[in-house]
Amino acid sequence: MAPLDCRSHAEWFHEEPVEDNVVIPYRRGFSAPSADLAEEAIDTLEAWKTWSSVQNYTFGKDRGAMAMITDLNALHPYFRDKIKKLIIDCRAKGIELAVVESYRTHAKQNEYKTMGKKYTNSGAGRSKHQYGLAIDVVPIVDSVAVWDNVALWRKVGVTGEKLGLRWGGRWRKPYDPGHFEWTGGLTSKHLTAGILPSVSENEYPCLEEDLLTLRKYWKEWEVTQSAMTRR
Repeated sequence: MAPLDCRSHAEWFHEEPVEDNVVIPYRRGFSAPSADLAEEAIDTLEAWKTWSSVQNYTFGKDRGAMAMITDLNALHPYFRDKIKKLIIDCRAKGIELAVVESYRTHAKQNEYKTMGKKYTNSGAGRSKHQYGLAIDVVPIVDSVAVWDNVALWRKVGVTGEKLGLRWGGRWRKPYDPGHFEWTGGLTSKHLTAGILPSVSENEYPCLEEDLLTLRKYWKEWEVTQSAMTRR
């Protein structure tokens, strides 16, 4: 369910690649997670417990022991709506996208850090995922996550760029075609200081309330996943 929202309608630092791109069948008969693109009801303060997540190797790759949050409702409201539009626009082109990871806790980021440079050079707080401003996706073809089809990635990337998103496929080091982000012009210093981008009050009149609710949800996930590191 979505963060509390009374709307009438629903960069300086780079991400390191989480894995190399390979084509691996991750689960035969698996259907790509379809985002709830319809209008969403106002939720309760326990809604973070209902956020969708996936486990390791769901997409054919080792991504650590902690679950990956895949729920679009875990994202900044403006960025969330852009990603919904990305999914819709790609679907119109015959490309089905699966969400690999949306919001990422500091604990999860640290897990990637301990897994080596192949995964990331960035520690907790240095990823836009930790601010609900980044997402990792992958095209699904015949129930298989396709990681190394450059032509397919380009179609996805250009579609995202037309929506004003920054695409990791433009980066040389690291090359990260499944990564999209948006910061609204803020720098890493703003984000690490706890400042999130603002948008038009006409479009998002309840943004502040939405972000307060999101921060509560992020904190609950942080507590939950941090506890795993102490076991």
